[in-house]
Amino acid sequence: WNGIAPKSSAAACSTEFSGAMFGGVSSIAAFDDVPDDFQLPEGNAKKGEKYFKKYCSQCHSIYPDNRITRGGQTQLGPTMFNIYGRASGLEEIQNKQGTDRVEHVLWLDAPLMNYMKNPRVMAAGRVQMNFSGIKDFQTRVDIVHYLKTLDWNNDEVANPPEKPASFAPTRW
Repeated sequence: WNGIAPKSSAAACSTEFSGAMFGGVSSIAAFDDVPDDFQLPEGNAKKGEKYFKKYCSQCHSIYPDNRITRGGQTQLGPTMFNIYGRASGLEEIQNKQGTDRVEHVLWLDAPLMNYMKNPRVMAAGRVQMNFSGIKDFQTRVDIVHYLKTLDWNNDEVANPPEKPASFAPTRW
């Protein structure tokens, strides 16, 4: 299962897209390294954390309240906290200008792998991020293993320290 639920209109059911619009890839066949019966292979969550910081943390938080924790980070995308097993489009995004979101996806192993490989094809062009994808299979596997740790069982992430005040305390 490729993670994309069927749509009602014939135009929406087409898996062929404009190659120019989607970085030269013309169909969902671009996901040939993730078959329908995909089982996530062994991976390293620690490496996945490192790769997440490199590729994803500029726009995605790992905390339930979607807080920013590093300089240079923006809050454009939804939080990745508890992403595994969540339906697409449920979390709040900060870019209120964009209304297009990935729809009809349950974020499990195969859809996460496919989305990270080529988000524009997976989202049928309806994606707001400036991200071309991660081609390396093992890098994506490691990131998925890390994403699986971002849940309520991870106390460090689930219960971060209270946010500091936005303004410096006044001095009398």
